[in-house]
Amino acid sequence: MATSGTREGATAITEESNLAAKPMSWLVSVRQFWREVVLEMKKVSWPTRTEVINTTIITIIVVFFFALFLFGADIVLSYLISGIEWGAKKILG
Repeated sequence: MATSGTREGATAITEESNLAAKPMSWLVSVRQFWREVVLEMKKVSWPTRTEVINTTIITIIVVFFFALFLFGADIVLSYLISGIEWGAKKILG
């Protein structure tokens, strides 16, 4: 029985110390979070300036290509629809 009383006493002391430490625990958590962020950012393999410039140029070229493609497809489809409407008017009156 003496051991169970000691355990209860130790648990009560631990709970009291946890209650006293809670107001500052968020600050410790934030500091730990930022330390982990810094460590992870050091592990990141960052691209070189040349790689960034090359991928940016490729992206811009692809965007212009698809913009022109969609513009051309829009023009062709609008003429096609106009032709179908003209044909329907001639046939149906």
